[in-house]
Amino acid sequence: MASSPAKRRKLSPPLRIECARGAGRRNHFLGYGANLSETGVFVQSLALRPPGTRLRLVMHLTRSSEEPISTEAEVRWVRRYGGKRAPSAGMGLRFVGMRPSDRTVLQTMCNAPAVRSAAEIQPLVKTDRRARG
Repeated sequence: MASSPAKRRKLSPPLRIECARGAGRRNHFLGYGANLSETGVFVQSLALRPPGTRLRLVMHLTRSSEEPISTEAEVRWVRRYGGKRAPSAGMGLRFVGMRPSDRTVLQTMCNAPAVRSAAEIQPLVKTDRRARG
């Protein structure tokens, strides 16, 4: 029996993703994660890597209080730039060897209902200019 597909979450704003270089070298920006699940992420990027490439990702969650998630990932597929009207260029990455605690954070993010809140608008208070004299 096949398992059900992992729940996905379209991110807004997108998730900043860096590629770790290791050995004291600074991470470099890879792209923005636009579609996330507990098993992988689509990264919008023009810096495409060939399928099968392994990368060390650092994902910065939207809440600044959280530590970034760091994990290995494998490029599964790529979508090249196809013009202004085409879908975003990028790569589908599958997480490899993610820590259970990080996977739990992603599961929570993907299972939580989308929160859409409007800005509070204060009611207009009318004043009677004639009463001021």
